Amino acid sequence: MMGERVVLGRKGTSSMVKIRWTDKIPGSINDVDDAVEMGATWEGDELVTYDFDGFVEQYSFYESNDYMIDND
Repeated sequence: MMGERVVLGRKGTSSMVKIRWTDKIPGSINDVDDAVEMGATWEGDELVTYDFDGFVEQYSFYESNDYMIDND
């Protein structure tokens, strides 16, 4: 069962603006790769999550400097 669909950002309209973040994006995320690493996915031109609470939790963990990417 999926949660509510939350749009975090939309693809930008120029090469200088790669993404336009919505007011739903927590804190200071400014890198699409970071958002994807925390569970966001692209659906067409929109970067979305269906687990917003989990996304925010991952972001908080990421901001705590205890976050390490597991490349295994």
